[in-house]
Amino acid sequence: MSASRQTVCRYERQQAASARWSALRLLAHAEFPGTPYSVSTARLWVRELLSGRIADAVLDDVVLLLSEVVTNAVVHSDSGRTPGGSVMVCLGVGGGMVHVEVIDDGSATSVPFIRAANADSDGGRGLFLVETMASG
Repeated sequence: MSASRQTVCRYERQQAASARWSALRLLAHAEFPGTPYSVSTARLWVRELLSGRIADAVLDDVVLLLSEVVTNAVVHSDSGRTPGGSVMVCLGVGGGMVHVEVIDDGSATSVPFIRAANADSDGGRGLFLVETMASG
């Protein structure tokens, strides 16, 4: 993807995210490089922002689910496969809920899907955890 196309995509992603968030109070958003290191950086970022705002047990669940989705974005989308790829995370609160949105660079070769959990597999549980633990 060309540098100018990446800029346009980032702008479009930011505009789309802003529209979806009009009913919630956007607490913060950040863009992370599409690298494995960004997973831990995103976890620390969200923990710092939400610490003291929500119960510790809920915070642990939010951090776990964020970690799974950012990992998926880095591993399975163009965010982690193309130079300059990125992952945007938006964090909001409202109505007694926490809303986390992870936006990646998409993929021309695959579409996210929930796999059947396999006890012998090291991976493949991220979206299953999100569907099971998250609500709303």
